[in-house]
Amino acid sequence: MSFDELKKNTVSAREQMADLAHIRFLGAENAGLRILIAGNSITLHGPKASIGWQGDWGMAASAADKDFVHLLCREVLRLRNDAGFCICQASDWETHYRNPEGCTADFSPAVDFGADILVLRLVENCPTKDFQPDIFRQSLQRFAESFGAGHVVATTGFWRHPADESIRQLAAAEGWSLVELGDLGQRDDMKAVGLFEHTGVAAHPGDAGMEAIARRILNALIPII
Repeated sequence: MSFDELKKNTVSAREQMADLAHIRFLGAENAGLRILIAGNSITLHGPKASIGWQGDWGMAASAADKDFVHLLCREVLRLRNDAGFCICQASDWETHYRNPEGCTADFSPAVDFGADILVLRLVENCPTKDFQPDIFRQSLQRFAESFGAGHVVATTGFWRHPADESIRQLAAAEGWSLVELGDLGQRDDMKAVGLFEHTGVAAHPGDAGMEAIARRILNALIPII
C-alpha cells in the first residue's frame, strides 16, 4: 500500500500548541455524557506563523466552527444537550509511542475529565521509519485505557499510515468502534489544496474533509450515545 499522501504532511509534530493549552473543554459544564477527543493537528493546532497557519483550531479548516471537532460537538449536542467534551491535543504522545515515558505533555486534566466515550483521532505523527506494530498496539491500548472510558471510537489515519492495520486489529480485539478515514486523504477535494502556501498545511483536511470526518465519527457515536 502506498503512503505517498502521508509524506505530504510536512507539518512538524513539535510545538503544535506553542504555549497555548493543549486540553480544552466544550459543551455542558455538568455533563451527563462526557466525550473525550484525543487527536493531533487535525483536531487542534495553535497559530504558527512560520508555516502560515493563523488558526487556533483543527488544521486546515477555514474557521473554528468548520473543524471536525466543533462540527461533531454541535451534532452530538442536538442529540444529547447534556453532553460535554474534552479536546486533548496528543501529538506529543504520537511522536513518543515507542517510549511514552518520554512524552512531556500533561494529560492529567483529560484523565480527570472522566470520559464515558473516548474518540481516538490520531496516528499521523507516529514515526513510520522502522514502524513497530506490536509496540504501537501495546502503547495505544495503554494510552486509551489511561482515560478510563467505557467506549472507544478509533479512526484510521486521514493519510494512510502503516499503523492503520494495527488500529483495526486492536479495535477488533478490544471491541472498539472503528472509523475508516484513509480514502479521504487520497482526495484533493477533501483537503485545503491551494488555500495555503505551505504544502503541509494544505495537505490537511479542508472544510469538506472536516465535515466528512465529523459525519463518519458521528455515525459511530450514535449507537453509543
